[in-house]
Amino acid sequence: MNTNNSFEVEEKYIGVVINQRYKILKRIGIGGMGNVYLAEHEILHKKVAIKILHFEQSKRKDTLERFKREAIAASNMGQANIVDVTDFGYTDEGNAYFVMEFVEGSSLAEIIKNQKVLPLEFAVSVASQISVALYSAHGKGIIHRDLKPENILITEKDGIYPFVKIVDFGISKILHDEVNNKERPKTLTKSGAIFGTPEYMSPEQAGGNSVEPSSDIYSLGIIIYEMVTGRIPFSDNNYMKVLHKHQYEFPDLPSSINNSVPTDVDALIMKCLEKKPFNRYGTMLLLLADLKKVYLNHNLERKLSLAFVFNSGTVASESGQNAAEQGLSGQDIIRLLNAESAADVEFKEGLRTGKVLKVAVFFFVLIVGGFLIYSFINKHKSPVVVINEKINNMPEEKEAPDVESPDEKIKKKKEKPIQYVKKSKNINLTVNSNMKGVRVYDKDTGKTVCIAPCSKKLPKQDGGVLLLGFEYDDFSIKPMAITLDKDMIVNLNLKTSGGE
Repeated sequence: MNTNNSFEVEEKYIGVVINQRYKILKRIGIGGMGNVYLAEHEILHKKVAIKILHFEQSKRKDTLERFKREAIAASNMGQANIVDVTDFGYTDEGNAYFVMEFVEGSSLAEIIKNQKVLPLEFAVSVASQISVALYSAHGKGIIHRDLKPENILITEKDGIYPFVKIVDFGISKILHDEVNNKERPKTLTKSGAIFGTPEYMSPEQAGGNSVEPSSDIYSLGIIIYEMVTGRIPFSDNNYMKVLHKHQYEFPDLPSSINNSVPTDVDALIMKCLEKKPFNRYGTMLLLLADLKKVYLNHNLERKLSLAFVFNSGTVASESGQNAAEQGLSGQDIIRLLNAESAADVEFKEGLRTGKVLKVAVFFFVLIVGGFLIYSFINKHKSPVVVINEKINNMPEEKEAPDVESPDEKIKKKKEKPIQYVKKSKNINLTVNSNMKGVRVYDKDTGKTVCIAPCSKKLPKQDGGVLLLGFEYDDFSIKPMAITLDKDMIVNLNLKTSGGE
């Protein structure tokens, strides 16, 4: 069957009842893999959306497998901000299809196109819901890999607007083993293959390298950037140039495009858009923590309530599965609300599965038990831990020299003092440059930080932001905002035609 006939067959679906259950009403979307139709269940009279794979694509084994994987991935989410898939089958003509919930509303792409720059409270609400949804997906081992405004539907639910629904997990990557299948699912992409939308790709995805959850964080950073500025950071008619820009160029600060963008929003976005994955947020939960700070710092609750985002009703209910696969639980949300900083969330998140906590309790009991037995054997009094630290400059009490026995003095010499490691008050800033002598300076004060290539210790500040400027001969080098809560690496690649 040729392409034209295939198209005609797919158009004939309108008015037809598929598998005696779903009556096709109209086409509501066109895609590369298939079309999306509005349909109604014949018995339940419930509106649904049906994605029907193109006939020619249904005959391709790899495309069909990817289509099935999209259906399986979405159906296993159980998360309110991800469109649910309820059925899968084949039409009489042999086209594969799956049924999903019908969402009345507009795509984020349409909203941005019509309104250009979106209000900060709207952008924070959308980003927060996406963070919750993809934190849940990542917890189940699923990376979206094609996050973009076209795949984000905005609707109203229970009086809440905007309410986010994420669609199209067609090229999602499944990291973990299936629950009931110990064999790792075979990959559907060849090494070095590039899948996704160039304008929203992470640097590693643009380079054809393997992706992790941090790739979705980068894509979300692009979306937030677009919502608050009305434009994407990198664009070009040649998609290969766009991919190159993601890998090697620094984007303009959002506030340089829209001066109403606050500094902390600048920092949040630029952290999402770090070239190296390890410089981005470690998880969607940590990004969500900073979105919460923006929400509170700028009194956005007066314009839009986001209480529902921090409610367990927006996430999957608990079940007997492994905690790591539960996504964001009600306890996670409460912890997030009460956390003073992202670092606090990150530390507590590490204990979420309980394994670390169990090990810590085991060793604590073991150490205390051993210490008590040792004390009993040596007929000592109750054990006392002494910290060698002066308080309020009070002098330390000295013991009489005749109190200790010779044996005790020998023991003291052998015992090593307890080492107390103080938390670092500095971060390391490393600036790599292919040309020597680049002046790195504080853009606000003009003070020189160092001469690149260089490494510099800077005072650590939770939530702090430093806008770096770069100066070298006649090069025009874009400034870069860095956060002061962790070690940072900046790579400069200067070319004879100008700086990057």
